[in-house]
Amino acid sequence: MRSFMRFIITISISILALSGCANLGIQTSTKAQVSLTPVTEHSTGKSHPGKFIWHDLVTPDPVAAGGFYKALFGWKVDYQDDYAVVRNGDKLIAGILKVKPKEGREKKGVWLPSVSVTDVDAAAKLVTTNGGSILKGPADMGQRGRAVLISDSQHADLVLLDTRNNDPEDSPAAIGDWLWDEVWTDNPEATEAFYAEVVGYDQMVSSNQYDVFMHSEKMRAGLRHVDSETKNRLWVPVVRVADPELIIQRVAELGGHVLLRPNEAPSTGDTALIADPTGALLLVQRWPSQTTVEGK
Repeated sequence: MRSFMRFIITISISILALSGCANLGIQTSTKAQVSLTPVTEHSTGKSHPGKFIWHDLVTPDPVAAGGFYKALFGWKVDYQDDYAVVRNGDKLIAGILKVKPKEGREKKGVWLPSVSVTDVDAAAKLVTTNGGSILKGPADMGQRGRAVLISDSQHADLVLLDTRNNDPEDSPAAIGDWLWDEVWTDNPEATEAFYAEVVGYDQMVSSNQYDVFMHSEKMRAGLRHVDSETKNRLWVPVVRVADPELIIQRVAELGGHVLLRPNEAPSTGDTALIADPTGALLLVQRWPSQTTVEGK
């Protein structure tokens, strides 16, 4: 666990890139592209509060980032000017949004997740009354729904999204799908309280330095305890893979970086922490775990 913390301390993420998101302040043409991209192409008629339902990669170089993920996970990337739509097989899973760095400043990529809420405007009011801040919105985003970009009480950023009863179905993650999302924080009590109020998580399941947010008896996200020296509090997404060792062998070849190998992570061989060529962090994880499969 200590090696995990040391690596996290060295990571520098430019969260300032997030102020260019969704209405959230981007150019008109790109806003239109985002608005025309729903989180699912098939109407479900359902809402799953607390479920992470979309991910946008905010990056200065969508082509480099998209090429990395195409080669690493086999994702399909459809570039549309400053916004690209990403599929795993035929399933919509993500977008890639181009954000230009300010003059004289290097801007790194970052994955920005969206969590489902039933009333964006009500949730936005709860953000500010519980110590968070509104970065952009709320705003109507066409087929995407209504969204607000926030920073939680510990300065981790994400989007609250109401798809108007069109959330993706709950189904097992396929290889290459998003498996999970976890927030890194050195103040778990405050973070738990914030999301209980704003998102409506109604239970926490705790273990060694890791908690799970629950909503209506369903596991929805994780909370990883990091020490107070860690400068970044952020949400990190997880992609399901068949073999993390095989994945990390390709990461460097494709221009990315391996920050924690599977045998260094707390998951005893099932998880690795990587960064794409533009610096965006994500975890790759084998699930079920190897020990579960082997019945140990």
